[in-house]
Amino acid sequence: MNNIKKVINTSQTTVNLQKQINWYTTNLGFSCISETRIDDSWLGELIGIPGAIINKASLRIGEEFLELWEFEQVPTQKNDKIVVTLIPEDSQSNDLWFQHICIVVSNLNDAFNKGASNAAQISRTLVTLPESNKEAANIEAVKIKDSVGHPLELLKFPQDKGSKRWHKANSKLFMGIDHTAIGVSDTQKSIAFYHELLGMEIAGNGINYGKEQDQLDGLINTKVVITSLRANSNGMGIELLDYQLPNPNRRERLNPKPTDLSEWRTMILVEDIKITHKKLKKICSLESIGPIVSIPPDYWGGTLAFQARDPDGHALIFLN
Repeated sequence: MNNIKKVINTSQTTVNLQKQINWYTTNLGFSCISETRIDDSWLGELIGIPGAIINKASLRIGEEFLELWEFEQVPTQKNDKIVVTLIPEDSQSNDLWFQHICIVVSNLNDAFNKGASNAAQISRTLVTLPESNKEAANIEAVKIKDSVGHPLELLKFPQDKGSKRWHKANSKLFMGIDHTAIGVSDTQKSIAFYHELLGMEIAGNGINYGKEQDQLDGLINTKVVITSLRANSNGMGIELLDYQLPNPNRRERLNPKPTDLSEWRTMILVEDIKITHKKLKKICSLESIGPIVSIPPDYWGGTLAFQARDPDGHALIFLN
């Protein structure tokens, strides 16, 4: 039985909340719908940092939400000083800490020129994937970085691909978030976690390679196994990116922490949080799964939550 109801949103750690809000709203069509300071003890218990305080912004694009978290206080760190681990300057698409959100647009050139053209670039150029790639043929895409280095993808679906909602007449330039994509070390291990254990459905799979994928990822001799997972047809999906080439020794993110700039949290609504927690406790290490915590319903709609990490250390927050 599928215990997952919906992928609610994603959140990212940042270092300058107002600057980041301005960047997303100016360049990528997001609207800031709320700003909140969370200084309650449940937050620290949830993410494993007792006494943590964050300033949080909720940004909306279409039907989806992106949250920005700036840590104001982390008492467990030396001298109460917040130590933020930056995303490595040489970070690449095939590193295992890699995660991005895919923002769907109605016109790639116009969306890119709105402001993304001035951002740090991952892709060498705007790309149209070739007819030979049946799963992704004629998808137009480009990958960039936000103001502090988080990877992002702008993507336009051709008429025969993607959800029906991406093909509505008179759509806005920036339409919504289709999925969050994560770097994984072993497709089968991640499928066992997300599909067999959690019950997400496999919505598609394929292998991308060739000069167009090289241009899109900023790599050379790229070969990436892609698996798309969804909880339902309406919500955001999760996409697994398993890079076979060019680097077989993909760099891991060691000792991941909520204060790392490479930390994204994918928030997932479940039918029965106790069942989900029990399943994950059987396979997760003590360091990668937290306790079930009571939380206010104001933030994400649930009253119970816990954090866990997938086989490659990507953070997930389950809610009920």
